[in-house]
Amino acid sequence: MIHKKPPMLVASAAAALLFLWGCSGGTGGGSLTAGGGIGGSGVTVGSVSKFGSVFVNDVEFNTAGATVVVDGVETGSGDQAVLDYLAVGKLVRIEGPSQDDATGTAQRIVYNEDVIGPVQSVTVVDANTSKLVVMGQTVIADAQTNMVNTTLATIAVGNVVEVSGFGDDQGFIHAGYLKKKADVYISGSEVQVRGAAADVDTLLRTFKISQLAIDYSTADVSQLTDGDPQTGEFVEVKGTLDAGGTLVATLVKPEDILGVENADNVEISGIVTLFNSIADFEVGGIAVRTDGATEFNDILPEDIDVGSQLIVKGSLTNLILLADTVRSAASVRIESNVAALPSANSLTLEGLDPLTVSVNELTKILGAADTIGGIEPGDHVKIFGTSFSSGNATASKIIVKKQSKDTVVLKGPVEAVAGDWTTVLGVGIDTGFTGPVPNNGFSLKNGGPLTRAEFQGRVSVGDSVNAKGSLIGAAVNWQSIELGESK
Repeated sequence: MIHKKPPMLVASAAAALLFLWGCSGGTGGGSLTAGGGIGGSGVTVGSVSKFGSVFVNDVEFNTAGATVVVDGVETGSGDQAVLDYLAVGKLVRIEGPSQDDATGTAQRIVYNEDVIGPVQSVTVVDANTSKLVVMGQTVIADAQTNMVNTTLATIAVGNVVEVSGFGDDQGFIHAGYLKKKADVYISGSEVQVRGAAADVDTLLRTFKISQLAIDYSTADVSQLTDGDPQTGEFVEVKGTLDAGGTLVATLVKPEDILGVENADNVEISGIVTLFNSIADFEVGGIAVRTDGATEFNDILPEDIDVGSQLIVKGSLTNLILLADTVRSAASVRIESNVAALPSANSLTLEGLDPLTVSVNELTKILGAADTIGGIEPGDHVKIFGTSFSSGNATASKIIVKKQSKDTVVLKGPVEAVAGDWTTVLGVGIDTGFTGPVPNNGFSLKNGGPLTRAEFQGRVSVGDSVNAKGSLIGAAVNWQSIELGESK
């Protein structure tokens, strides 16, 4: 086991997988029911959150015997190889079994960059977020992105960067990891990108990935069906950039993020990229099906739509993931009535003073309003997002209802613990005997009930808690608080 434990960095709030295979999936024979499957010891796809051995999707995987594969090449095995080649925020595939107690054993860990190339533009979204175009790919980086050799404020046009992250419904990459590899691009240096092929011209031997033009006329295409990429096919491309910015490919090959078509135990983290119904949607391009046996945690079925950040676990049959559990991957979840809109880009909530929620151009607003201008004091909102500083949150999605309710939810990181008081997103919650939380209102996520003393003895800064209550005037009567410890 690795004993070195760097601080946990959470991947970007708009945390999901890049698009896979255009229509992702296929039709298999027989009927599917939750808990089924065909075989396989387990596949987990998500971003690295910390080490010791390695944590992905809140599961600690032992890596003592794991083989590490980077860009298709075995680089080594064991704990030291994990530390040498992986980093917080990198999107990986772990092959190996995981248990219900949130532990597992990694047999192989596979990592591949989403894009390595020069930065073409940098646009500031807000104080914590920037939008970059990297070799034709739109990249969202924020204050929680693991930035190596650079910072959000100093990343510049011309820098050559490596990016790993989740993809959304617009094809944007939400970077969990971004490393500056060089100040400028040197002609002839290798670049690479992966994504869904579009605008395929088999006569001219060209196609695009997002905004990037690719010439594959002299590339090794031996791994492609009939030597051409198919529209929507998820591919990896390597080559060099010509003077006009076209990637002249030396290699184009299919890219397979899951690595299997069938497995009993698969868990993926990603953003909903297509939503037909609660029974039929896609996460990062992977087809997901739910049924009456599927359990929903930290999110209601009615709140899932394009842009939702989810972790889905179930069985994979012919590239269709039948979900046993679906849970929210958003690090912050807030629900209450709107108290005020102090600016054109922020709102406050009843009972949750001094918390302020910010919106930006990336925020999806759904329900009874589609812009912040349509939100009014008294509206009931459900907010999913992330937090960059105490007392502040940035919304990735807001669901608006035009009627007040007394329901209050506050899920987020613990910022302070002092006596009976636990502070979450700037909001103090009294967990003492004189506070509102009843004796049976304390629990440990996936671990059953806690006594009040056990909760107070275990909660610490950096943990995540999920508190629920109801409004009584301007105050909250907290009825339960669940502790999700930071391992």
